[in-house]
Amino acid sequence: MSKATERLNQFLTAISAMEIENVQAMFADNVTQFVPFAPEGTPDNIIGKEAVSATFASLPMMFKSMNYTNIELVETKDEHFAIGFADANATLVNDKPYHQRYVFYVRINEAGLITEYREYMNPIALREAIAQLSQN
Repeated sequence: MSKATERLNQFLTAISAMEIENVQAMFADNVTQFVPFAPEGTPDNIIGKEAVSATFASLPMMFKSMNYTNIELVETKDEHFAIGFADANATLVNDKPYHQRYVFYVRINEAGLITEYREYMNPIALREAIAQLSQN
């Protein structure tokens, strides 16, 4: 398994366990997070460890649990770049289910820290989850 593939696996495992501090520790100071299909009013790219870490710190405010299944990790010829696919079966903080299919791109530096994180998902499912949360 390449360094990047291993890091992506560790990343998804930490999110599934809601180990936010462990997730944040995987980011390089110069990390950039790209979310091309971010909901309206949400930035589609976030720059810097502090800002990206804050995004992940908010996960427990939305999700009681997050479980990635059907994980497929794809190694590339570049040991610093990996692609992953996963289904998310989560429970929102209001006990409603949340299902999503993700595509992840991760690039790491020589130290194994994430410098680029891209997340693609169904924006309609995310928008519906946010609407459910705002109803309570």
